[in-house]
Amino acid sequence: MVMITVRTDEIPKPKLSSTLTAHLELKMPPLLEVEKHLGSSPEGLSQTAATRRLTQYGPNEIAEKRTNTLLKLLSYFRGAHP
Repeated sequence: MVMITVRTDEIPKPKLSSTLTAHLELKMPPLLEVEKHLGSSPEGLSQTAATRRLTQYGPNEIAEKRTNTLLKLLSYFRGAHP
């Protein structure tokens, strides 16, 4: 058995353009900065803050889109006819 050892400090790191570096920095702000911006912490929101946001923004759910069954059925007959 032959073992090969590679030192990672010898592998050249790719150079990124300043535009790409700026783009990556925008996508990955420091966690503390994000928490401060959102008014949160690693422990989450306090009960008071959660209640205030629920009152201000409403529940965190997506409204269900309701469709009329008759209109859906009729839509199958719309289009090109021979």
